[in-house]
Amino acid sequence: MAITDKIYVKNHRQIASQLETSIPKGAFSGATLDILYQGDGLAKLDDATRDRVLEFAEDFLDCDCEANPHCGHPEEKFVDYLLELRAQGLGPDAIVDVMGDDYMLYAYPGDILSFLDDSVRTLEAVEALADVDDAPEMADRARRLRQDLVR
Repeated sequence: MAITDKIYVKNHRQIASQLETSIPKGAFSGATLDILYQGDGLAKLDDATRDRVLEFAEDFLDCDCEANPHCGHPEEKFVDYLLELRAQGLGPDAIVDVMGDDYMLYAYPGDILSFLDDSVRTLEAVEALADVDDAPEMADRARRLRQDLVR
């Protein structure tokens, strides 16, 4: 299961009440994206919630794909966001706090930790394969990225 499947809308019930409809808790659920970002969904939200939803849209849904927001790019951008927060030295608890402050999103710190651990293991594999394949630039890049995550 991808980490974006474990990212939830904070204050889910309050938002559903404002929208006067039920929405899934998953932030990257197709139905959530459709309800919040198409039609008059934004107009029904209070100012603070609307601001966070718009910031999320600007940062992750800005894509020219015909299938946007269901093209996969929002999830890729969000994974980059999580990795960047870790590269800045934040731990899983702090990453969850920042996500909440930035976008009104929530995840369990254990899920974030598991994602980061999987990312480190993937980079170790890339590094090893690049060494075997005699691709020193790729091995160095994977090594630097992995070191950013493990500090």
